[in-house]
Amino acid sequence: MIELYVFDLEFNLLGEISEYKELQIERNYDKVSQLVLRISSSLEAIELLKHDNILTTQDDAKYGYIIEHFDYTDEAETEIEIIAYSLNFMLSWRVIERQQRFNGNVENLIKYFVNNNAITPSNPNRVIPNLRLAPNSGIDIMDESTKTGGELLEHCFEVCNKHEMTMDILLNHQDKKFDFVTWQGVDHSTQQTINQHVIFSKEFDNIINQKYVHNRVDYKTTAIVAGEGEGTARKYKVTNDQFSGFNRREIFVDARDLQSTYTNDNGDEITMSLAEYNDALIKRGDEKLSEYEIIETFESEVDMNSQFVYGIDYYLGDRVSIRNDDIQRVMHPRVISSTFISKKEGIMFSINFGSNIPTLFEKIKKKVNK
Repeated sequence: MIELYVFDLEFNLLGEISEYKELQIERNYDKVSQLVLRISSSLEAIELLKHDNILTTQDDAKYGYIIEHFDYTDEAETEIEIIAYSLNFMLSWRVIERQQRFNGNVENLIKYFVNNNAITPSNPNRVIPNLRLAPNSGIDIMDESTKTGGELLEHCFEVCNKHEMTMDILLNHQDKKFDFVTWQGVDHSTQQTINQHVIFSKEFDNIINQKYVHNRVDYKTTAIVAGEGEGTARKYKVTNDQFSGFNRREIFVDARDLQSTYTNDNGDEITMSLAEYNDALIKRGDEKLSEYEIIETFESEVDMNSQFVYGIDYYLGDRVSIRNDDIQRVMHPRVISSTFISKKEGIMFSINFGSNIPTLFEKIKKKVNK
């Protein structure tokens, strides 16, 4: 069984956990990751598994999960269930307090919003202690984003998902800092010739079972974005207006929070040109459309003893090639999530290739935030 370490928010090691009923770790590329722990109740366990304590695995002590849910059950036997979330969940504790705008490298863009709202905000009470920005990883993408209000975590993931990249907050035990990093997986698909190819299929005997999903229920092609102004004077832009007929699926985006005149970080009043404002509306539409793409996924239980080893030949976020000859499908998706379950009976490991299927909670949240 994998051993767990428990730290407090000051990076002090509080204890270790080596015996439990079940450990489930779901690492996600496009949203917050999650750890679920079921353990027999004891005074020691109750003391260790307090809210705000951080769990890590012995193998990867820099990747932490902060405890947000504690469930004690006293039935035939006493049991504790813990749900902890990856440390980037801390960004959900902050909102984007006023109109903020950045145009430039996408890693700098995301870090601009994190810095303004969680590291060096004008109100010192909004600072997340010991959070700092790590150096860029070298993603060469340019973008623009203008945002007022809304959850910081949600907006950062919107930008990440748009560009097939991701972000994490990692534990730097040496400096006792939370390092905010942005990164993108490596391409191991057969569409490229630089990196080693990683191919999965039942025919290659490296997949035990496989489930394919192609879902267009929430798919949207075109965003009608409404900005500032009232009535007939309100400004509108349409993203992907080239779609028509049966191929067109629209979503309305209320972007009233985007104002052409706003106050920047230095307290100066800035007025965007008409072209800049229209571009901001288009970018907002692009960000929202990234939440409504076609869901196409291969959920597969991978043979851990196959020729490709997770964590050595490929990692979370990497692009691979996967095929199923029965349904004549070949995809070159990213490894979007991995689920590791450890019990006394043994270990199970599964991987999702492609789009993550939204949970019921995520679907409800999306409807509320429209």
